[in-house]
Amino acid sequence: MTRPNEQTGGLTTWLDRFFCLSCGSNDRQRLGDDGLECERCGSILPIENGTVSATPRYPDSPSDEVALKQRTGESFAFEWQRFGSFRKEWAKNFIDYMQPHGAEFFDGLRLLDAGSGSGRHSAQAAKFGASVVAVDIGSSIEIARANTPNSVLTIRADLESIPLKPDSFDMVMSIGVLHHLPDPARALNALVPLTRRGGIVRIYLYWKPERAWHRAILRGVSAARRITTRIPHRFLLALCYPLAVALMLLFVLPFRLLRRFTATRGLAMGLPLKIYADYPFGVLVNDQFDRLSAPIENRYTSDEVRQMMRDAGLSDVKVYANAGWVSEGIRS
Repeated sequence: MTRPNEQTGGLTTWLDRFFCLSCGSNDRQRLGDDGLECERCGSILPIENGTVSATPRYPDSPSDEVALKQRTGESFAFEWQRFGSFRKEWAKNFIDYMQPHGAEFFDGLRLLDAGSGSGRHSAQAAKFGASVVAVDIGSSIEIARANTPNSVLTIRADLESIPLKPDSFDMVMSIGVLHHLPDPARALNALVPLTRRGGIVRIYLYWKPERAWHRAILRGVSAARRITTRIPHRFLLALCYPLAVALMLLFVLPFRLLRRFTATRGLAMGLPLKIYADYPFGVLVNDQFDRLSAPIENRYTSDEVRQMMRDAGLSDVKVYANAGWVSEGIRS
């Protein structure tokens, strides 16, 4: 148990934004000896290793949906324990996901990273001057805590039950998370009110491929996932290394070669997995494990993403292609 005076400095900034999950009180929470205490009902959110723990108390016999969330959390915790180390490439990766916003956009922003994973996006946003809260359901939040500065507040919680008041943020981002949830639209609807009126919600979702050959590959991957999502994580990780080697030889290395020449650059741009040309081999391994281990994978067309955002009460919705769909809307 972390004593309050040892807690991340981010908690002080956000203390008046917490509400009680037990009684619903919006009264100011206080730091007690055991954690964050509700002044009305006395319930406590423990502070464990620098992270506020609002871990849901699921029933002994969880529903199928809860069981899926638990399996998903365990899968990503295993993944980030092995691939969660900070990489210099993450700075460019963050800006790629945030385009057209540059680094200066985040200075002074109050931002929620919903489904923070290893904390790589939270760390970059904080570096650019944002006041950040990072939330994840599983023990991967411990990796995020290690990878982010003390100014970032980390909370372990279900994205549909974050103990923070509405209108707390200028921006909510959820990059590569919602498509792994049982009901992505419902989770988005839970996140939108946390953004202030006129604030921004930005998400990234997997896309449904348009080309016939790409759809054929995806059907094969989806068939394989019926098995890979159920085998032990260590065994699956071992299988991902030869798979990544094959993908490197078939697609990534040819892309690196073909893009060098004007005559073949158009051909190169049609190859899959070209995004990995500028990343280390370990990132390719990481993402194959990600694809094959997560219990749930939802995919969307651009129109479906746009409609989901509008149904959540967002206006001025934009959708960008970025090896998937990046979408942004304004809480109106």
